[in-house]
Order: sequence, then structure tokens, then C-alpha cells
Amino acid sequence: MVYFMIVHRLPLTLALLALFLSLGPARLGAAATAAAAPLTDPWLIVPGQSLGLLRLGSPMRVVSQTPGWAQSDRTHVVGTISYLTYSRHGVTIAVRDETAVMMLTTNERFRTERGVAVGRAASTVSAAYGASGGGDDRTLWYDGMGMVVVIGGNTVVRIGVYDPKTLVRVILAEERPARDVFLSAHAPKIGPPPAKAEAGSRSVAVSITLKNTASAAKVLNPNFLTLTDRNGHSYRYHPSTFGQKDACRSTVIVRPGDSASCSVVFVLPAGEAPRSIIYSDGASIDETSL
Repeated sequence: MVYFMIVHRLPLTLALLALFLSLGPARLGAAATAAAAPLTDPWLIVPGQSLGLLRLGSPMRVVSQTPGWAQSDRTHVVGTISYLTYSRHGVTIAVRDETAVMMLTTNERFRTERGVAVGRAASTVSAAYGASGGGDDRTLWYDGMGMVVVIGGNTVVRIGVYDPKTLVRVILAEERPARDVFLSAHAPKIGPPPAKAEAGSRSVAVSITLKNTASAAKVLNPNFLTLTDRNGHSYRYHPSTFGQKDACRSTVIVRPGDSASCSVVFVLPAGEAPRSIIYSDGASIDETSL
């Protein structure tokens, strides 16, 4: 058997250990591609089959020939599994024997036929697919269809597809995966809404610090930051962020072993209170309470 670790860390989350059954790569590829219809929707998630134009079981040489997928930004190897990260797409592909065996995304544009997507409330998952067949309150496994959904701050933060015929998973309750980013934040500063914001709303300025223990540089791009409120709603940064002296920007680089801080502004409707902030660049993810 071949073992591989899916590493997703949020506070108090469990490590996920997936055991692949001893199917050869030829059988794995054949199972995923036999009688398959052409993929035409670049943003559709089909559990157990595909993520956009990428199909489970495809040889990586085929993936690399797909427009926009020629070169990954980062490769991380765990045993015989390689994780190829495509930051510009918000996608990580797990590869075994040069074959795509699992695909995970943090990109909000991808969605399932029933409307489940990153950034949606966790309740949309159970409403669309019912209770999961296993996992915990942060990781929902749907083995019958081949989909895993990761929850952070009551919001969907990652969706993955896999072939349930070739994958058996085990949850190790006491295992804690190694972190490669550590996110912390000061208490948010609540103020009046910025110009042209909705009446009754308010600005929430948050100063965050990211410590990078990964082997590659991280970027404090504000697009990688999401604020969640106590009702599970999620918010992207407001353009007034760039009026801050220490604004989070794509030019703020955190080298391996270093830490860096910056400020980001969100706008919340009246009556909503900030709960947490999430950093996710497609390869690493962490959440801290506010």
C-alpha cells in the first residue's frame, strides 16, 4: 500500500491520512477516463471525476498540455505522492505514478453543480449533499461521490475531488500535521465606513502577522485573506486597504524562516461582528481568531 498525508491545518483540526489501495496507475487512469465525456466548463467541480478541465486519473503529461497548466509554482513530495501547487489557479494536484489522484482548490470560482463553492457558508454543503459520511466539524468526507470539503470559520475554505474506488481514508484523532505558516492578528479596529460604502456598514482594520516556516516564499497578497463574521459570512478585502501605511500587498514577500506584518481593511454590514481571519494561498492555510 502507498500512504500519503493530506496536510490542511486550522486550529484544532485533525491530520488526515489517506491510504491508497494497491491499484496500478494504468487501472487508476482507466477507471477515471473510460467513457468520459469531454470537459467543457472550466469552473465546474464534478465529485469523483474532475475539477474544471482537469480529470482525475489523467497522466500529468496530459495536464501539462492543458492551457494554463504547463508549469506548477511549487512541488512538495511526501513519500511517493507529489503535491503540485498552481497558485494562480488556487489548485493543488496530488500525483502518484505521474497520475492525478486528488485535486483540491481554494479558488471561489470553482463550484459544484449544486452550487457549493469556496467562500460559501458551511450550511450550503449539508443543504446540497446532506450529512457527510465521516470526518469532523472541519473536514467533511463524501466517500460515496468522491468529494471532501474543508470548513474554517463556518465557511468553505477548500474543496477536493478524488476517486472513492481507489481511496480509503482514516482519521487519526491525535495526529497533528506540521504547520508551514502561522497567522496571528491584533484586535481589529472598528471605524466608520469608507467612502461609497453601504450606509450603516463599518470598516474593520486588521493588522496581521504571518510567520513562514515553509521552504518557499509566501506573499501577503490581500486576495489571500478572508474575514469571517460570527454568522459565518465571509468577506474579501476592501480597496481602502491600500490607504494604510503598511497595507497588505502582493509585493510584501515573506521569505522562509521570516515573519512579516501588514494591515488589511474589510467592510462589514451593521450588526455583524468579526470572528476570524484566514490566510490561504492555495498551498498553505491558517486561521486565527479575532
